[in-house]
Amino acid sequence: MPRPQRAPSSPCDATWRAHAAAGGGGVAPARNTRSQSPVQPSSPAARSRASSSPPTMSSWTTDDDVAVVPPARGSETPATRARTPGLSRCASPEARARIGAASPATARRVAVRLYESLGRHGLRHEANQAFRDAADDATAAEERSGGGGGGGGEAELTGMACLLKDGFVSYLREFAKITPPIPKQVVKFSGVTYTTKIEASAFSYETFGNKLLECFVQPVRSLSLSKRSAELHILKGIDGYVMPGSMTLVLGPPGSGKSTLLKILAGRVDPGKDSGLTGMVVYNDKTASEVQKSRLIAYVCGQLNKHIPFLSVRETLEFARDCTQGLRPESFTPQMRKFFAYALVEGQDPFIEYVMQILDLKKIENCLVSGISDTDRDNLTTAELALGTYSVMVYDQPLTGSNPAMTYDLVNTIRTVCRIQQSSAVMALNYLSQEAFDLFDRIILLGEGHVLYQGPRQDAIAYFAQQGYMKPPHVESWEFLQDIAADNGIQYLLPRSTPRGLEELVECYYSSDHYLDIIRVIGTSKFSTYWVESEPGIGLSLKKPSKSSSPSDEYQETEVVVAKLLNKTRSASGVESTGIIQVDDVVTGISINEEPMQYLATRPTFDQQQQLDQVFSILRHARGHIRLQLERSDNKSNEDEPRWEQFKRPYVQTWWTSTRTLIQRQLRILKQLHVLSILRVMQACILGIFAGTLFYKFGGQYNLQHMNSVRALGFVATMSILLINMPQLPLYMLQRPIFYKHRDQRFFRTSSYVVAHCITNLLQAFAEALLYSACVYFLAGLTLENNGVVFFNYLVLVFLVAYFGSSIIFFLSAVSSIPEVANAMAGLMVSIFILFSGFVIYPSNIPPYWKWLLHINPIRWANLSFCDQQFYDGYKDPCTKYLNQLTFCKGNPQMASGKAYLIYAELLTSVSGKPWVPYIILIGWTLLTMLMTLMFLNKIEFSQTSQSVPQTNERKLSKNYLYDVASYSSSFDGCMEGSMESGRYKSLDRPKLAPSSMNRMSGEENGSVGSWMEELRVEIDSEHLTIPVTPINLTFLNLSFVRCGKTTKEEAIAFDDVTGYAKPGTMLALVGGAKGSIATLLKCLAGRMPLGGSLTGDLRVNSTKPSTDFSRSVGYAERLDAHQPYLTIRESLQFSARLRLPNGISKTRRHIHVELVLDQLGLQYYANHLVGSLRDGTGKTFEVAKKLTIAVELAANPSILFLEEPLSGLDSSGTSAILSTLSQLPISGQSVIATVSNPKTRSLSFFHQVIILTQEGRQAFFGPVGLNCHEILGYFTVIPRVPQYTQTQNPMSFVMGVIGLGIPRKRLAVTDFAKEFQKSHLCNMAKKAVKSTVKNKKFGKEKDNNVITENYKYPVSPIRQAGLVLLRTQRFLWRNVHYTYSRFTGCVMIGLLMGSLYFKIKYEDTYGVTSRSLYIYMQTILIGVISANNVIPQIGTDRLAYFREMRSKMYLPILYPLSWMITEIPYFLIATIAFVGIGNGMAGVATQTATDFMAYWSVLFLFTLCMTYFGMMATFLAPSPILAAFLVSIITSMWVSASGVVVLFSDIRFYKWMYWTNPFQYAISVLTTISFFCDTSKCRRQCTCPRLLDGSYVWERVASIRSLSQARMYSDVVTLAGMCTAFAVLALLFFTVLKHNSAHAH
Repeated sequence: MPRPQRAPSSPCDATWRAHAAAGGGGVAPARNTRSQSPVQPSSPAARSRASSSPPTMSSWTTDDDVAVVPPARGSETPATRARTPGLSRCASPEARARIGAASPATARRVAVRLYESLGRHGLRHEANQAFRDAADDATAAEERSGGGGGGGGEAELTGMACLLKDGFVSYLREFAKITPPIPKQVVKFSGVTYTTKIEASAFSYETFGNKLLECFVQPVRSLSLSKRSAELHILKGIDGYVMPGSMTLVLGPPGSGKSTLLKILAGRVDPGKDSGLTGMVVYNDKTASEVQKSRLIAYVCGQLNKHIPFLSVRETLEFARDCTQGLRPESFTPQMRKFFAYALVEGQDPFIEYVMQILDLKKIENCLVSGISDTDRDNLTTAELALGTYSVMVYDQPLTGSNPAMTYDLVNTIRTVCRIQQSSAVMALNYLSQEAFDLFDRIILLGEGHVLYQGPRQDAIAYFAQQGYMKPPHVESWEFLQDIAADNGIQYLLPRSTPRGLEELVECYYSSDHYLDIIRVIGTSKFSTYWVESEPGIGLSLKKPSKSSSPSDEYQETEVVVAKLLNKTRSASGVESTGIIQVDDVVTGISINEEPMQYLATRPTFDQQQQLDQVFSILRHARGHIRLQLERSDNKSNEDEPRWEQFKRPYVQTWWTSTRTLIQRQLRILKQLHVLSILRVMQACILGIFAGTLFYKFGGQYNLQHMNSVRALGFVATMSILLINMPQLPLYMLQRPIFYKHRDQRFFRTSSYVVAHCITNLLQAFAEALLYSACVYFLAGLTLENNGVVFFNYLVLVFLVAYFGSSIIFFLSAVSSIPEVANAMAGLMVSIFILFSGFVIYPSNIPPYWKWLLHINPIRWANLSFCDQQFYDGYKDPCTKYLNQLTFCKGNPQMASGKAYLIYAELLTSVSGKPWVPYIILIGWTLLTMLMTLMFLNKIEFSQTSQSVPQTNERKLSKNYLYDVASYSSSFDGCMEGSMESGRYKSLDRPKLAPSSMNRMSGEENGSVGSWMEELRVEIDSEHLTIPVTPINLTFLNLSFVRCGKTTKEEAIAFDDVTGYAKPGTMLALVGGAKGSIATLLKCLAGRMPLGGSLTGDLRVNSTKPSTDFSRSVGYAERLDAHQPYLTIRESLQFSARLRLPNGISKTRRHIHVELVLDQLGLQYYANHLVGSLRDGTGKTFEVAKKLTIAVELAANPSILFLEEPLSGLDSSGTSAILSTLSQLPISGQSVIATVSNPKTRSLSFFHQVIILTQEGRQAFFGPVGLNCHEILGYFTVIPRVPQYTQTQNPMSFVMGVIGLGIPRKRLAVTDFAKEFQKSHLCNMAKKAVKSTVKNKKFGKEKDNNVITENYKYPVSPIRQAGLVLLRTQRFLWRNVHYTYSRFTGCVMIGLLMGSLYFKIKYEDTYGVTSRSLYIYMQTILIGVISANNVIPQIGTDRLAYFREMRSKMYLPILYPLSWMITEIPYFLIATIAFVGIGNGMAGVATQTATDFMAYWSVLFLFTLCMTYFGMMATFLAPSPILAAFLVSIITSMWVSASGVVVLFSDIRFYKWMYWTNPFQYAISVLTTISFFCDTSKCRRQCTCPRLLDGSYVWERVASIRSLSQARMYSDVVTLAGMCTAFAVLALLFFTVLKHNSAHAH
């Protein structure tokens, strides 16, 4: 795709020419025009370019060689040494070898001479530091060896520890020599453009109301209105390459297209109808369709950083190794067995062991994944990839947090692996350190879909310096580049330089040599590019080759090749270079003394010759650091062909091997979930024993009532064993994202996954079937004819039903988008199985249009099989014996009683004599379910959206790009200017939005806000409308906190002897300490002392000890962004303000205060967005979520704002935006205290004071920060033994390094900084300031006595609290359409199904009466069981938000469950009236009069409410939702069986108490009475009461059989209402009393 030509007079040219003139030593050739597309390479450096005019060869000879030897240590100048960090830190391999082989006496003499020499050169301080470092290393070595002496420690090493004793790099080098190499991949991409279509409708979200309205309006709207869509360009012509052995960092602000580019490189983007992908991506000159990308490219995304929580770390890695690593210990060669002997003897797998060692997973190898930290989980994801054989590793935000030390370790490990294995890595990171940045080789900087820079990492800063942007020393390189890409680079602009817009930066890049060289490389084929960092002792010779034998080969005449090597570079132990120099390599770029890379092959031939002459002249006198770019022809393609064969296969394992591996994993999961398995077995036993004792000895009795009960037993057994699998549904849904990740990475085939699940479910299903069958069969006294064969047939039948149930649940987990949909579908399928089982309605009463569903229902065939076995074999006596007892025998006196009953009950079919048919049907349905599951898992992938996250109406996720691009420019405006001068309410202007389509799309939704702000502008400017802040002076003296372990009871010090203060109008940062130290300190200062520890010292609030009301004056922004997902951002702030602001604040002032906070944090644009849409977001969305957490606390107008890691996970622009906002708070007298675990100089400069803790938790510093942290730096640099600080170092990186918290954290602190601080003037000043605020107060260490305990007084009244919480919960249900609307549609669908099934059944015979009565029974079961189960997962969706609100003491705890109970009422009214209106209207039940209908509806509504409250009670009683689900399942199954329908009240023996405490019984009795009651006492001559064929009244027959009475109806209603109230009261009691429901337990 050719690019348009640009005129030579580019605005970049002047800058480049000025730089070249001022540089002196460098070669800065003139710019030329942008090159053409790499599809048709126009670069003169192309290998196959035909020569039009041969160059002049007068200056080219074969003898003109140039030897390049980097200078020896000490010979370079100070300037050169400063630019050559490798010279000051490295030694040549020969020198290291000589030192290692020297005797102790020789080593001492050499050390003394070196010390004296360094002293003479003014480097005595460095020499002293070297001796101290050596002493520290020796001490650490002695500690590791246990003080056992010199060689004892090494002798004790075994296994992989022995193999890794010489270091990770040395191990990998030896490892690479004996293992098959990974095929190298050269990835090139050219003209990559990606667009997506988004609907340009106004922003809206779904609610219960508009979903109902859509049912009627949407069909008309779809016909009358056409959808408006806009095309969003995400990537705009991206060119580049990724070379073997290299590390590439992709930088850019949110919305720049980083993630999309990485997905395209990894082959994870499939263009659809709403997206378009153009351009070219090739892998070793092969297109994406020609290679198995999943075998060659590994893709890791932080959003999908998920693992199966029920496996240990080692088990997770073993599974990854089996699926992705083809080399196993049993297939090792003799050479490999010898190398790995130490590990194999110990039974260790070398691959897993070294990966766990380098990623620090060894210490947690046996811990479950669910219990490890986010950092360890990130390492585990990386370890999964490291075990595979991948050539390219793509990381898209792989780290969930912003831990620079963790980032450095990860990048350093990946870099080492890439160097040794010659693989490559492309990473996008939001937050990293300068040390991690320096590990990368190349940088790709994106801005709004364009490339702003792509080239060597070392040249990025110099490149933008040529554009007029200079990086200050206190700003790290990656922050500098991110700011420029975010159009925030004006702060770095040099004096008299013109700021460049994004388009100008893009043009400058296209005019640069970096871009021209990229185009040249893309246009060549079968060549690899790599970069070499010269080290002392390595020399190479460059020579100009003689005239080429081929006169047409122009490139050979103008290139520079490596002629010889002075040293063997393979012996080098470093990993600074991406490849190893070889003879005949072509040099295409060179950099001397950290100057920008000069590309030698991007010019016309005559320019190249002149440039090479200059390069040769420079090289002859070169001193210092040399960096080379080389190319090598890939001439080993034939040799690598056998190696490529294994990568052409899509999977490492065969189908059988893969299936076996998955079966082993599933068995491990079952082993870890043994508690769940035990609960399921217990459930089977309990239900089996209950059913057996309920139907005790009914079998074999020639009594119509008992025979009906035996028939009902078959129905109860099949349904119980089918529903016992329901708890598996959330577990399958939990494993599905991991399945998607492994499937896309080609861990296994989908068919293997399905088969493994089916096989592992066999054992569980059989165990449950065996226990249930044994309990039921023998207690019920069922037949044992044919030597017990009937029992074994029954056992097989129950097993097949149980196994079919597990396959159904597995199928639902594959086809359901979210758990709510899965639950709804499960309810619908269970309803179909029950209704068409042949038990709840006689087949003769089923309408013809539903007959087919009866015949294909597997549960019906299971019931038929059970009845055939029992009545054929158990009731063989002829009917002649029971003509007077069994009415059905009168028509068939010569027939066996059992067969006659089958005819009477309509259970005799054409296949009754073929007992194997039901088994075949059940097996067939199970196989069909598995095949459908396989098909859906292969074809469908649902997005990983949380069940509680609301979905926007008619919007796609890609539209978030518009918000990012449009809003991002406003987030940083004014960050660096006037932050302290501006008042808290300085401006009410909305955040500035970028022009373009965003203004058109957002005009409607924000117009009302803007007009409201404009109308009240005059009032807002008045000071009396603002809410004043009560100043608070917080002091603390000698604070210490000691944790006590839960199991070991060992005490651990979190922090010790911390002194300081926070005055009004200041910002205090807490920095350093061990893991969790500063977070614990923050909690203690905020009055939230963690459990399991003791606090000592003196904490004062305005000279007095803090009372319980102290929490009203502070705001605490937790690290976890826990908010109610179905509130908008504005509503979240209003909820906080209304509950936490004093009652005296007027409604207008409160409303204005909320709007000001929104404006202050730049949230006006997002104010009407639902909070849940921000969850699991990245980039700008994540920044908005962070701001929301702060805004919710600011809405309470706190005097002190405590912030727990407010900058975690943010990029540089997001960090500056939030800090700029926080810096405005002190103007109004508020104090800010924040933890900053990873302090940067620029971010820490926003604070006034800082407390720094040592690794041990002791105080190392408290004092002012200063501009660019110069106050902190000045304090530490004067401490003895602290190394000398150089001006090029980052101040905070230097400070954290000397106290032992630097990156990487390998060295100990250089001195005891806590002791130094105690002796310092800063400590004395702090103590004096603290004591001056608490005059006449005694200080001392008062254990656990820092808070005055008294009753807390809420700011607002309980009635107002209740109203606000009710409104909040009402909004939750109104907008949670997955719950409320799905429940409503479920009721409508079940109502339609039942109404059409029982359509107008008449009272003509017993069959009709029985079917109508069973309609009420089924209606009660379905709505009761579904209501009780659906509420369990929903209550937990906002529990985290409730816990946060309780810690802030916003309202009474009892209001939370009470609000759920009250707000559910209107939705149940609507759902039940739809259910009754549709179902009863079609079936003709209780529709004789309006009074009957209203009474029926009212009772069913009351029963539904009762079962919902029962589900809430179980949820609050059980410590986990799974246990609550088991409890509800068991109890409801018992209630359904003992409700007097399947077993009549007269036949219940042991469970009459359950009958009278059964809400199902009361509901069924009342509803049956309303439906069938007719006053037969008034019937004389003419009566409208329905009669049966024998003349008896229907009501009398039903009342006598079911023990019903019209007089009892009102008492039953009162009893049902009483049970409803009792469940509600118990739910409230359990919620407030039980510990696992308290906020402190979470």
